[in-house]
Amino acid sequence: MNILQLSFHASPFSEIGKNDGGGMSVYVQQISKHLSEKHNVTVVTGEKAESFKDKNLEFISLKIFEPELNVEDKEIHLQEFKNKLEETLELKSFDVIHAHYWLSGLVAKEISNELNIPFIFTSHSLGVFLDGYNKERVDCEKIVMTSSNVVTASSVFETMLIGDTYKIDENKIKKIIPGVDKKIFIPDSSIEKENIILSIGRIQKQKGQIQTLEFLNNFKKIEKDFKCYFIGGPSGKNGKEYLNELKRSVEDLNLNSHVEFLDNLPQSEIIDLFKKAKLMIHTSQFETFGLVAIEANAMGVPVLTTNNGSLMEIIENNKNGYLSESLLDGNVNNFVNNLFNDNAKYEEISSSCIEKSKKYDWAKTTNELESLYKQLVG
Repeated sequence: MNILQLSFHASPFSEIGKNDGGGMSVYVQQISKHLSEKHNVTVVTGEKAESFKDKNLEFISLKIFEPELNVEDKEIHLQEFKNKLEETLELKSFDVIHAHYWLSGLVAKEISNELNIPFIFTSHSLGVFLDGYNKERVDCEKIVMTSSNVVTASSVFETMLIGDTYKIDENKIKKIIPGVDKKIFIPDSSIEKENIILSIGRIQKQKGQIQTLEFLNNFKKIEKDFKCYFIGGPSGKNGKEYLNELKRSVEDLNLNSHVEFLDNLPQSEIIDLFKKAKLMIHTSQFETFGLVAIEANAMGVPVLTTNNGSLMEIIENNKNGYLSESLLDGNVNNFVNNLFNDNAKYEEISSSCIEKSKKYDWAKTTNELESLYKQLVG
C-alpha cells in the first residue's frame, strides 16, 4: 500500500515536547516507522523541518511556517498546504490517507472527496477540551469525523466522548490504543533511585502544572528530601506567561530548593531521569490517552494523576500509581511518602508498573491500523 500520513501543524520528526510537538508526534513517528517495514509511507507537515527519505519512509516538510508559530495562527495556511501537497505529490497514487488532528483532517476531507481516496482521522486532542468551548473547532471536527471513513480513538473515554459529543455513529469509531517503544523505555536496576519527581509536558494551563506546585508545597511539610523537575517548553499563545506564573509560585511557596524547570529535553535525557526518578505527576486536565504515563510505567515509575478521563483506564491505585481528584488529599501524601521511604513498597509498585505496561506495544497498534487500512482499500 501507498500510505499518506498528514501532520499539518507539527513535524513528528522534530524535538518532542517543543512548540506543538507532543504525544501526537510520537504517535505519527512510531506508526510510520512500523508501517514502512511493509508499505510505502509518506509523512507530510507544513512546519519547517528537515525532510528525509529512509527506505520505504519519506518525510516531507512543505516549509510553510516556523515551528514557533502558535497553532491558532497555522489555520490560515491550510489552503497553501493543500496546494503545495498537490504540487509536490501525485496524490492519486495513494491508497489511503491518515489525518492527524483536526487541521489535517480538513485537508484530508477535501482530497478524499476529490480523488475518492479513503481517509482515517485521529484527533489526538479535541476542541471540547478547551476553555470556553471552541465552537468553530468543534464544528470542524464534527465535519471531519462525519466525512471520514473511520475515526480512531485511543481510549474508551475518547470513544464515548466522540460518540456522545460529536454524535458520531459508534460503528464508525475504532478504538486502537497507542504503544510504548520497548527498545528505549527500559528500566535500569543498576541505577539507584532518588526522591525525584518528574512533570513532563508542554507548559500550558491545560497541563495543570500549578497543581503540582501546590502538592509540593503541601508535601514538604512531611518530607524535605525531594526534587521535582519540570520538563517541557512553553506552548500556545499564553505559554510563556504561564511559565512565568509557575516560576513566581515557586518563589512565593519557597520551593526554590525543590523545583527546577529544565525546558525541553531530548528523549535520551528524559529516559536518564526516568531511571533515577521515583514518581511522575500527571495533571493534564484533558487527554485522549496519556502516552507519557505508559512510558513512565514502562520505566518502572508510578504515575500520580488527577485526570479522571482516559488515565482511569491506565492507572490503578497503589498498583502502578495513584489517581485522586485532588493532589492535596492526605492519601496522596501517604502514597508518595511510602514510595520515598519504604524501599520494599517501591519495588513492589515499580514491578507492577512494568508488568502493566507490557500490553502497550507500537507493533500491535500498527498491526491494527494496517488491518483497518486494508479493509478500506479492499
